[in-house]
Amino acid sequence: MEEELRTCQRDGPFRGGQCPVCGSRGKLLMHENEVEGVGRILAGMLRHFPENYGIRLDDHGWVKIYTIIPVIRAQKRNFWWLTPYHIEALVMTDPKGRYQINERGEIRASYGHTIPINVDDMPEDAPDKLYYQTTDEELEFIRETGISPSDKSWIHLSLTPRQAYVSGLFHIDSPAVVEIDVAGLNNAGIHVYRATDEVFLVKEIPPEFVGNRIEERFELTPEEKDEVAQVRERMERRMKRDSTT
Repeated sequence: MEEELRTCQRDGPFRGGQCPVCGSRGKLLMHENEVEGVGRILAGMLRHFPENYGIRLDDHGWVKIYTIIPVIRAQKRNFWWLTPYHIEALVMTDPKGRYQINERGEIRASYGHTIPINVDDMPEDAPDKLYYQTTDEELEFIRETGISPSDKSWIHLSLTPRQAYVSGLFHIDSPAVVEIDVAGLNNAGIHVYRATDEVFLVKEIPPEFVGNRIEERFELTPEEKDEVAQVRERMERRMKRDSTT
């Protein structure tokens, strides 16, 4: 569940009922449903179909924040109050780091693109090992052929096996998690980019860099169970909407 977005006069934006630094209630910026609604528009605009919103991203996925404000207001008339500060606060407090803002007042999605985006301006400081979620059926196949992007324009890797497993649960019931030899990719001249502290992007993974399957069993926390259920519910709603259009 998305938390309401507030701002503290002293410590800045935060999610939840009170400032985590000073404990004040702060000023309400967005209710939970408004955070989710703006986030949904940003995802469509910055990850999937900017042309549907009449905006143009640059080659690295950036667009000026001030240009998207009237677009969002037009999409949802009840967002007439939206300002660049609301977008900045949403990005600053997003626990998953889904968006980035630069010093030029531009915003982009950090990951999850289904459109071609150049990410060579992201850091290349990945650890030597990362993790990828797949299925039991596909595991032997990728050991022979390697990994290529499927529904996204970049392959997404996770910092830990657990993160890969939970991410896989968004789509399938029993993900298989494999280790990826990032040091080997780097030595082969294949770039691995850090999108967030936990998400890394790569364009291809030849089969020789697909490592062992992680046999550890993961017990989900209540928070992880809620997140998986919410993501699956949103995906089901989206599929139903798409099937009726």
